Amino acid sequence: MTVTPLGIPHRMLEFTIDGEEARVPEGSTILDACRAAGKDIPTLCEGDTLRPKNACRVCVVEVEGARTLVPACSRKAEAGMEVRTDTERARHSRKVVLELLASSVDLSTTPRVAEWLKEYEAKPDRFGPDAARLNEGPKIDNDLYVRDYDKCILCYKCVDACGDQ
Repeated sequence: MTVTPLGIPHRMLEFTIDGEEARVPEGSTILDACRAAGKDIPTLCEGDTLRPKNACRVCVVEVEGARTLVPACSRKAEAGMEVRTDTERARHSRKVVLELLASSVDLSTTPRVAEWLKEYEAKPDRFGPDAARLNEGPKIDNDLYVRDYDKCILCYKCVDACGDQ
């Protein structure tokens, strides 16, 4: 049991990430733990002040005993779990997600995507020139809000920011 800066006690969870021991406060996500351990997990729909929507699926990792890959951004860490971040299965899934996104929307302004496309050797052009694109101009609702669906990755950050905050 440890104490937060506000004096609130909380339990620390112990588990492994890529074979290395990890400790995080109860309630932390796998992504929180990975970041604390210096692991670079790509993520598009997660934000520091917004709830993850599990929409992009680029942050998936393997958890021992789980049938499917799990989104690191929203899956809570559990004591004793074994997380693998850089498996062939997780890397392949990230590659396909990046290829599908990059083939259908303009990711030129999306932070770090060019780096991830290169790292995962993603080839969005393999879907050909007929990949679905909206090809419509931005919609300017007012001076503060511009909707550009040709760049929309369906992360739902705008919905969270406008709806809840």
